[in-house]
Amino acid sequence: MASIVNRSNYIVTVEGKPERTRKFPFNKLKEAKHYQRAQRQTQQADGNNPDSVQLTQLENNLLVRIRDKGYPEVSFKATSYEEAEQKILLALADRTLGRRIDFNKARTVTLAQLFDRYIEEVCPRHKGCQTEIYILNSFLEDVGYESRYAKKKRAAQDQSRTTGRHRARHIRRTSIEWLNKKFADVVPTDFQRYVDARLRQGIKPATIDREFDLISQVVNWAIKTLRYHLEISPFVGFERPRYFNERDRRLRGDEGERLLAAVREEDRLRSFKIAVDQEVERIRSRGTPRPGKSWNKYFTMKARKKAREMVEERGFLIVPFWEALFEYLLATTSRRSEALSLIWMHVYFEEKTAYYPDTKNGRSRTVPLRQYVVELLRELPRGSDQERVFPITEDELEGAWTRICKRAGVRDFHMHDIRHEGLSVAAEVGRAAGMPFDVIALQKLSGQRDLRMLARYSHLCAGELADRLDEAFERAHRKHELHKGRVRVSGVRAYARPSIGTTAAVGEKDGSTDTDDECLND
Repeated sequence: MASIVNRSNYIVTVEGKPERTRKFPFNKLKEAKHYQRAQRQTQQADGNNPDSVQLTQLENNLLVRIRDKGYPEVSFKATSYEEAEQKILLALADRTLGRRIDFNKARTVTLAQLFDRYIEEVCPRHKGCQTEIYILNSFLEDVGYESRYAKKKRAAQDQSRTTGRHRARHIRRTSIEWLNKKFADVVPTDFQRYVDARLRQGIKPATIDREFDLISQVVNWAIKTLRYHLEISPFVGFERPRYFNERDRRLRGDEGERLLAAVREEDRLRSFKIAVDQEVERIRSRGTPRPGKSWNKYFTMKARKKAREMVEERGFLIVPFWEALFEYLLATTSRRSEALSLIWMHVYFEEKTAYYPDTKNGRSRTVPLRQYVVELLRELPRGSDQERVFPITEDELEGAWTRICKRAGVRDFHMHDIRHEGLSVAAEVGRAAGMPFDVIALQKLSGQRDLRMLARYSHLCAGELADRLDEAFERAHRKHELHKGRVRVSGVRAYARPSIGTTAAVGEKDGSTDTDDECLND
């Protein structure tokens, strides 16, 4: 059974006086009739015809409902009675053919509510759950929606009487009203306005694109898993911001030697600080405890000064911690998250390998260790309470790398560029030694599942490409008579083909200048 409810506005018009025309919502019929009576009285008082005041209802907002036993209720909107009747016939035809798609379900939930459910039900199963939760929850906070995750976090903070971490770098989002819209009503223009607003705030296009990667996951999960069917996805017709963020930064000139010297200086400073701290603890253990914080602070300051003098006088052992980490990343082309999670149990010195049970792509892999890396790892301390090979946090690593690059005078060389450099050097060294590594070997070294990503990492620098071109032309020069890359042919210079077959056809035996029509045409 189908029913059509007219939810269009009522309009009261006065003939010859458009300034008195007024519109009323469909649920304000009494107010519309009251205004009509008032206008008729005014017309009669002015000596005009009161029948010139008309009350009509538009037909541009129709609500259609289809209720049949055994089928879910279907409701949709139409802008005319003809459109409503056509949609009714289509819905009944779908039911006759057995297609039971309920598009009305998507109008019962907002996109913010789907974000909330995704945080609770899906994010905990992902490897990068903390990042996903942070992004989605920040969307909800900016739009004024308190998720269940935020409520639990606030309750935990109230119970422990601690405040949350201050997000000083967070830039509040604007133009995100579409989060409170019904899921079926979100359109591509909503996303486009948000992109424009974020770009005006100075957010990089790559960051915005990663946000929409996550939003797309939520939308697809709602459609495929929760069965919130849409007639058309809001991503159809939406253009993401374009960008190019592939990096090809390589170490040039003596940058490698300067970085290694800066790394060793960082090791010296780190070892010196550790030796001073140990000496301070020994001095404090032999001293008499003093009452009061100020006196203890003064005593510690004097003890540290004395400890520095003693350590500088007798010397200290330098542990190559940062050098081992730097060389390990460069030789194994590991990700920093993999290196920082490496434990001693998974380092096999005899086999010269290291094992990662869990990596970024969810697969385990084994990386080879060169001999000098094995020797550096053997020099690192291995305490009973120290399970990890490199027991530091990512923040400590970022801070140390910033100091190292500044000390070495190397600019725009990120930590992840070490991975690029290691793979590129492996590809270059293998070719130069006459033992080029195939794609499978490089893929096993890097752990990449996508060969397109591997092509980014194992690129050759432009300088080496130029050397290879010179070498190719030099070999061709020794085989045939060339002049700056061109073949002399009967007084006419024709460009030599890069293929071997064509070059042999030009002067195959005695370097003669005779040629065929094929070479001249080239």
